[in-house]
Amino acid sequence: MRLTHVAFEELQKDRANSPEDSFVRSTITYEENGKVKRFHVLYPGVFAETAIKEFWDYETPIHEAIALNLLSSYPNRKRLYISSENEFLDPLKKADLQELLTIIHEIKTTGTYLHSNKEKMPPY
Repeated sequence: MRLTHVAFEELQKDRANSPEDSFVRSTITYEENGKVKRFHVLYPGVFAETAIKEFWDYETPIHEAIALNLLSSYPNRKRLYISSENEFLDPLKKADLQELLTIIHEIKTTGTYLHSNKEKMPPY
């Protein structure tokens, strides 16, 4: 599996005065068996704010790490919606955050990260 791009997008509310949460879409693009695939994770932005307060103390935006961190837990999925804060925070707390950051940095600087062991996709 070759990881080729990490990105995130803060989605806008339909109406500015709406009480609904602002959402974030985190995306990881990768190549597997010669096909380009994308995995999107959608979640309320407030979940990331909680993580930043509790343990995320890095220059890299947390939103870039979410889809990468969950990719191995949801193989063959295209999309995932996270509806609870625990579902968002627990995998991050268990992850090797330094390894996540290293992978993101390599993807951003070289355009790719090659992972050869399909059994254990980092960082899990």
